[in-house]
Amino acid sequence: MLVLGNSDALWTKRFIEHIALPAGYEVVLFPTEGHEGKYDDFYAQNGVTVYHDPHTLPVIRHIPRVRMWARVWKNARDLIKMGPFDVVHNHYISQRDLALGYRVAKHFHARWLCCIWGSDFLRASKLELARMKPYLEKCHGIHGDFGLLPQRVGEVYGEEMAKKTRVVDFGHVGYRCIDAVRRQADKAACKQHFGIDPSTFALCVGYSASSAQQQLPVLEQLAKLPKDTLEGITLVLQQTYCLDDPEYVEKTRVFARTLPCKTVVLTEFLDDMETAWLRLASDMFILAIKTDAFCATLSEYLYAGSIVVRGDWLVYQQLIDMGITLPTFHQFEEIPAIVAKGLSGELTGLSETDRARFPALYSWDAVRGDWLELYKE
Repeated sequence: MLVLGNSDALWTKRFIEHIALPAGYEVVLFPTEGHEGKYDDFYAQNGVTVYHDPHTLPVIRHIPRVRMWARVWKNARDLIKMGPFDVVHNHYISQRDLALGYRVAKHFHARWLCCIWGSDFLRASKLELARMKPYLEKCHGIHGDFGLLPQRVGEVYGEEMAKKTRVVDFGHVGYRCIDAVRRQADKAACKQHFGIDPSTFALCVGYSASSAQQQLPVLEQLAKLPKDTLEGITLVLQQTYCLDDPEYVEKTRVFARTLPCKTVVLTEFLDDMETAWLRLASDMFILAIKTDAFCATLSEYLYAGSIVVRGDWLVYQQLIDMGITLPTFHQFEEIPAIVAKGLSGELTGLSETDRARFPALYSWDAVRGDWLELYKE
């Protein structure tokens, strides 16, 4: 199997770990966004070959489009020499990476699949979508974990493309980590783990440093709560990755410091266990990201028992199918009233019965069969 994806992305590593390797594939990984070696030990220990692009192309480096196509051609030539491949799997799509995947798959008559991660498609410009269309028309299957993906693909590319689009969820390891932490610590201990006063209401806003999380407008609405209410809250800003606008992130931190509540800003990467501690420390999680697939963060906060509040533009078919409804806001101005309901106990997390459904449906063991179906002719 040839996997084209971000070699330093956790989800690429987890896909290889939980799907490709257990299915018996020998994996070659083509890094699409550079390679810092974050998971090199894992790849080496599991026989995953990581391709290193040797092509500098100095003569045409100032002509971006020409350089892109020259690199596609040269990398395709090199990858073909590393074959044969039975499966070519693009993770996170772009015109460049689709062109490369297509060339290799065509050469070997391999099964070619394209995994949409969300922002690569949902936030793509009309020009980018148009450039990707000829390749997506040729691939054997399109999939992603966004519940309305087939509908969205149909809206952009037509019914025929929608017919070969499937919703296939990434599995989550967070559930078992949450269970492990739960066995050794109560909520107070989980809060203290991050320096949160156990007597305060832990309010988590967003899950990354990306400006798309819209943390600042959420904070601006929280400022409208009474001073004595805010003094009983600890605001938690997880800004551990996806730093796309340092100035915006600094604004959120500066504004947070003006509030009478306590603030904890997390900037260091959290591994699976540290993430579990955070989910269990949370009393309420507010999600206001501009677009989102059914992310691990959302399901982990729900599984941990936190009150999860979402913008009503975020539609999760998986939750609809489970019959789970969450508190929502249409305008940011509605947030203070929702937080007040959480503080008063009017809003609570999911029942234990509903929480137990998440690992039964969305652990890697639960979703593996859906992934393996993709590879069948």
